[in-house]
Amino acid sequence: MKALKYIAVLTVLLAVMAWSEGDHDHGAAGHDQAGAEERPGIAVTLWTENMELFMEYPVITVNTPGRFIIHLTILEGFQPVREGQIKLNFVSGDGHAHEFVESQVLREGIFAPTIELHDAGPTRFSIIYDGPNIRDSFDIENVVVYGSMSEVPAQPEDEAAGEITFLKEQQWKIPFSTAIAETREIKRSVWAIGEVLPSPKAYAEIVSPVDGVVHVGEGSQLALPGSFVKRNDPIATITPPVQGNSWATSQLGFEQAKRDYERAQRLKERQAISERDFERIANEYRAMKAGFEALSGGGDAEILTLKAPFSGKIVEYQVRPGQRVAAGDKLMAIVDPHTVWLRVNVYENDFRTLGRPAGVYIRGDGFDDSWDIDATEMKVLTTGGALDPITRTVPVLIEITNANQRLNINESTPVELYGTDRNSATAIPKSAIYEEEGMDVVFVQSGGESFEKRIVTLGPNFSGWVTVLKGLQHGERVVATGGYHVKLASTTAEIGHGHAH
Repeated sequence: MKALKYIAVLTVLLAVMAWSEGDHDHGAAGHDQAGAEERPGIAVTLWTENMELFMEYPVITVNTPGRFIIHLTILEGFQPVREGQIKLNFVSGDGHAHEFVESQVLREGIFAPTIELHDAGPTRFSIIYDGPNIRDSFDIENVVVYGSMSEVPAQPEDEAAGEITFLKEQQWKIPFSTAIAETREIKRSVWAIGEVLPSPKAYAEIVSPVDGVVHVGEGSQLALPGSFVKRNDPIATITPPVQGNSWATSQLGFEQAKRDYERAQRLKERQAISERDFERIANEYRAMKAGFEALSGGGDAEILTLKAPFSGKIVEYQVRPGQRVAAGDKLMAIVDPHTVWLRVNVYENDFRTLGRPAGVYIRGDGFDDSWDIDATEMKVLTTGGALDPITRTVPVLIEITNANQRLNINESTPVELYGTDRNSATAIPKSAIYEEEGMDVVFVQSGGESFEKRIVTLGPNFSGWVTVLKGLQHGERVVATGGYHVKLASTTAEIGHGHAH
């Protein structure tokens, strides 16, 4: 990666700090190991598409060893590197190159090589990480090797007012991530609660067509609630009661009607039956045959097997083995979850401004649990028609392709409906926003372990992102996950640096 692809923060620490071995496991990053005078420290934070570098090291003077504390984070999952090696390349102004290789991780996420350089002046400095499944590089700018401490420019005082310290070791132990304030396409959207309903085209109630008892024992078939069945799979078996409208009664009635019809055909051939009587017997047979065949599955004289009318999941389970049922009793339902209806009750003011929905954003518990449903995966069935006088909402009914079955029948979920009008604006993940004393705030990352609480003015939401109208600049990085812990660090005196930087 070239430097232009990086967002870099270079902070020269302004106080002369003690870098003693006793302060922390990070070691004496800024201590002259030869016993010379203490040196100011420098902190650098760089990002690539895949990694974050946070490094602390002492001002470099010739022929003076200094310990570099290098924190490396893999942005996907925000985890520290646990193995691999780093190469530190230095090229002086006259072309002298020095390479230092560190293959030992001090501890998770941290390398701590000791560096000594011998050429004064501006120096090109790069770090290359080579680890399992990832290789990345960082170019550190404005590096100067001084001939002696007397050449180091005096640094002005900086109170660092409002800075929040949250260590890398703390970040790595919790769900944590950052995101860049970037330009995104934003559509008009409204927030509401959606209810997931089965599509009538993909839903069927399974009822008992006869009186009987849900069969148990050998040969019994009873689909389990929540199980997936294929078309024509057996889902229940029913045995006849001692009396009543049983499967056996239906079968015997059909067989008798069939015999009467066959006899009437023979009589008609001999012209021994009137046309009127023949049609009556034939119609009774046809009706009995249609009703008999409508009993899904069929069976023998003792057992009726019900079969799935289409492939889907078993829901609304209302049956148990050995249960006595009457003709017409509901046993269960089957639904194809690949197509569902989403009923969204939109507040009347939002309904007037939205227009016809052109997409849906399902808001899960977290940013990673949310997803978009675009126009190709949905069909608006109805909009409006009646205003609920109590809730002051208008129903919008949408058919949705639920390919991954992430929506469950009968669940309620927060959603955003968005229209067709759009514009570009600076936006950040909505998960980065926190409310404090009635104001919206974000935590801006100013360095690897440094954050700033910032009050922001927000604009429209869209697809899990929210526009920022004031208080944040394009390209700044905010905490997208784990901001609550940074918020605690800003109000708790005990949470702070565990080591001297």
